[in-house]
Amino acid sequence: MNRLLLMGCICYVLTGFTLVIVGSALPELLAFYGKGYDDGGLLVFVQFVGLLCGVLSMPSLIRLAGRRRTIVAGLLCLSVETLFLLAPPWEATLPILFVAGFGAGLVESSIGALVLLAAADRPASAMSKLEVTFGLGALAMPFLVSLLIAKQAWIYAFPVLGLSSLLVSVAWMVLSFGPLDGPLRQKGNAATRERASGVDTDGLWRPDAEPTAAAAAPAGEKKRAGGGGLYVFLLCALFFSLYGGSEASLIHFLPSVFMEDRHASASVASLVVSVYWTGMVIGRAVTGVLADRFGYYPFLLASTGGAAVMLALLAAGGGLQVGFALVFFVGLFMSGMFAIALIFANRQLPGRTDRTTSLLMAVNGLGGALLPYAAGWTMETFPVKATVWLLAGSLGTMLLFLVFARENAFSTLFRRRTAGKR
Repeated sequence: MNRLLLMGCICYVLTGFTLVIVGSALPELLAFYGKGYDDGGLLVFVQFVGLLCGVLSMPSLIRLAGRRRTIVAGLLCLSVETLFLLAPPWEATLPILFVAGFGAGLVESSIGALVLLAAADRPASAMSKLEVTFGLGALAMPFLVSLLIAKQAWIYAFPVLGLSSLLVSVAWMVLSFGPLDGPLRQKGNAATRERASGVDTDGLWRPDAEPTAAAAAPAGEKKRAGGGGLYVFLLCALFFSLYGGSEASLIHFLPSVFMEDRHASASVASLVVSVYWTGMVIGRAVTGVLADRFGYYPFLLASTGGAAVMLALLAAGGGLQVGFALVFFVGLFMSGMFAIALIFANRQLPGRTDRTTSLLMAVNGLGGALLPYAAGWTMETFPVKATVWLLAGSLGTMLLFLVFARENAFSTLFRRRTAGKR
């Protein structure tokens, strides 16, 4: 298990690299090809469409090829980033980034499902380690890009990711994981034993494996919850789509914003993504404690509202140092949104954990594809501050969705408590 977790953490570092590499090198990449920021938004859009396709394809590929081969296939897809070293024509960058995004989605979802299945006794601890290493990867890549930009060698960031992925794929093919080697090789017929343990083939808990209040609720209670459940799910889906789009836009366009609006050099501007991820990593270290102490809903209100205010202040102006400080606090406030919102959504929709989780992850990826495309267009069409205001507005809209969900959340809690007293 320790070896599996170590390899999983290394893979998550690589997916963290993939998430931020385009944004960190975007100003140099666009200058090299003579393109504008709307074209940069297209690059981000294509990569996140690939990531979404990879996430959705993971269960089918596991049934066809087994877990180990699926992970290796994802890593090999990541290795195509090495082709940037050949300075391919602009038209070829789009399929390269799509394949790399597909590989990132495949690796991230496969590793997450596998670790969740293998660490059935302590899944939260194992998954938290993966999330931290993902953040560390997203934090380290901008530093590397900044160093390479200063040396006029930014293009080498892509083969660093690609060749590293290739080496890790070889390690996955040859390493032994002891008792886990069997499940790693098995294809579709492994589903039987996984279902027996309460975990589906995609690594998500099945509704019938979870003891929930909904399962024991009277028929009338279930019917009343059903209508409200759709309402809550739609609000949560909108929340997740805007979160995914806002995070992707920040990661990919913050360096360009700092170059255009605060006149930072390319090497300095690329560090803003690392500042953002520093706030994310620090915030994730305390997210669980704060959410457990103050409650999921108040935590989401405070974090979403705080991030919206920080982005509004960033859009209002200020110097370079003030900008870096505000970006740090944006990352700090946004650090726990995804995990806590996922828990909150599943609490409001008991007994549907697998379907709720997979669909919300999908709309999160869809937002990560669409909003950056809009952000790239606004950067090309309007002053760059308009893009920051767009993202601040997205966070404000997310806060509005939480307020709309408040009445349903409290009424659901009231119904459960009332049912428990009967």
